[in-house]
Order: sequence, then C-alpha cells, then structure tokens
Amino acid sequence: MGFLDRLLSRRTYDTLFGPLHVICMPNAQGERVRIMELAGTFQSASLEGERWAELPFEYFRSFDALFQAERSGHTMDRVLLLGGGGFAWPKHALTTHKRLSLDVVEVDPCIVEIARKHFYLDRLEEGLAKAGEGDRLRIFCEDGAEFLQRSTDAYDAIINDVFQGTTVPEHFTTENFFALVKDRLNSGGIYAQNVVTDSSREGAYELFKLMNALNGAFNHVNILDATDAEFGGADNYILLASDAEYPFA
Repeated sequence: MGFLDRLLSRRTYDTLFGPLHVICMPNAQGERVRIMELAGTFQSASLEGERWAELPFEYFRSFDALFQAERSGHTMDRVLLLGGGGFAWPKHALTTHKRLSLDVVEVDPCIVEIARKHFYLDRLEEGLAKAGEGDRLRIFCEDGAEFLQRSTDAYDAIINDVFQGTTVPEHFTTENFFALVKDRLNSGGIYAQNVVTDSSREGAYELFKLMNALNGAFNHVNILDATDAEFGGADNYILLASDAEYPFA
C-alpha cells in the first residue's frame, strides 16, 4: 500500500513557509495519527484521542535523553525549545515532568494556531491553566535567534528543532549562534540539535561539519540515532552538546 492510499483526511493552510498540510493516517498498529506536513516533510505529529500527549516519532522521544543528565545532579527544570511546530514534545514533557517549565519559540503564529486546532495544544494549555500552572508554558512568536539575542533568561537546556524543509537555517549553525546559546545556558546546561540527513556522502559531510562546529563551542558532543523506521523518509540524529560530561545512553 502506498503512502497516499493510507491517507484518511487532509487539510491545507497557508503559512509563512508555504502550504502546510494536516493529514491523518494510521500507524502500524492501526491508530490514527495526525501529521503536520510542510515542504514535503513531516514536521510534527500527534496520536488522536486519549494518547494525545504521547510521542509518535522516535526523534521526539530522543529529546528525553536530556533528563538523563539529572542522574549526574543537573536539574532540568527550565527548558527552551526553538521551533514549536505541532508542540509534540512540549505536550509530552509538560505532562510527564511536573517540575518542568518550558519556553517555546515559533516564528509563525499561524502554525501555533494550527497546533491548537489540530494537535491538542489547546488541551495542554487548558489543563495547565486548570491546575494553576499556566506559567509552565510560555509561547513566543518570533525568530529563535532573535529571541536568544534579546532574552536575559537562563535555561538548563536549549533544544533547536527549527527547520526549513529538512534543512536547519544557516543562521542557527554559526559560531555566533552557538556562543549565544552558551550565554543562555546555566552551568552544566545542554544544547540539543535535531538534524535530518541521508546516507549520502554529502549528508554525512553536513552532519560531521555541524558536529565539528559544536565541538568548537562545547567540551563534549554526543550523537544519538533517532531515525524513525515507520514515518522517517530520512535519517534523524540528535546532537547533545555541553561543557559538562554526561553518560547519555
């Protein structure tokens, strides 16, 4: 069965980055999955129904490696996520880690509204407000690099999940950007970068070029294979960089 044969529904919205498609299709277990498709790639997803806060993609689950640092005494109470998309990881992280506060920067307010309408962000916000914990999630609609430049807040971890198609925008991969990230991290803080590539020589070169840039900014860089066998059309890797050394699994 081809990809198009599995589609159950499809809606299209205009965004800053072109047409965004909200599609629904079954996973291997027959569960309905809502997927945010933009520029020909899957940007985010959510299971429907009671499992709305669970993570359907492997690379989302890989971000949880950050919490392994708590075994070494590093707190993970305040995190910044650049690139909100469908808010898949924020839903999971805020419902499973009750001490966590999360700032999310998404440049396109239209995408935030799509997340509320189709990806249960509204349910997350309503649940936090009902519990008197609405301040655990703050959403900013602006460029992530510009947010870091103007912000004076410090974070235990910063996650970069910003993409244009399958490419990280160039101004999020420069020495100046990584220096800015370090300035916003608490002592022992961790920077996590999602990277989408392929098995070609060019793909491997781009991955290791980014790793070398991070090695120039941080004392330790780890790489996690986060490729999704079912929904991944390319290879996903999570780069974890810090001046502290952590035993990531």
